[in-house]
Amino acid sequence: MKLAIRSLIALLVLIAIPFFVALFTAREITVTRQIVIDRPKSEVFDYIKLLRNQERFSLWGTLPGEREVMITGEDGEQGAVIAWKSDDANIGAGEQEITGIKPTSRVDFLISYSKPYQMTDSAYMQTDDIYDDQTQVTSTYITTMNYPTNLFLVFAKEMIGDQVEISLERLKRNLEEQ
Repeated sequence: MKLAIRSLIALLVLIAIPFFVALFTAREITVTRQIVIDRPKSEVFDYIKLLRNQERFSLWGTLPGEREVMITGEDGEQGAVIAWKSDDANIGAGEQEITGIKPTSRVDFLISYSKPYQMTDSAYMQTDDIYDDQTQVTSTYITTMNYPTNLFLVFAKEMIGDQVEISLERLKRNLEEQ
């Protein structure tokens, strides 16, 4: 009987540990990656501000699978929205809205997912001159998760960072090969 009680207590402790750790884990992460592109800043900015170009370089926008994509508003302007919908769980459904633009330097986004889960994140892309023909692009993605799912942010930060890097490499290749 004592063995059964000790085993039950040990099992309960093992189950409780992740919930306890989640109490002290951040609920928000910010992932930032940068790349240098051998193109003038104005050219790079004019490319990244257009939502339709996300479908050409963003890892998320280029996932294989059928999807329906629609852009509303004036693409490249504040208030423009790109929405996607797919039966494929890897693509899901959601929208990305341009929430702010600082001409030739920064575009802010609000990204809302509705399938396969509901979540709202923010992101921005910023361009900075290095030389006349070189631009540094900074891509930042900010996500939040509530307790106890915030425990997964420990793993998500690396994964999101890798995905942002792939997107930036594709952006660089697209612009430099034009």
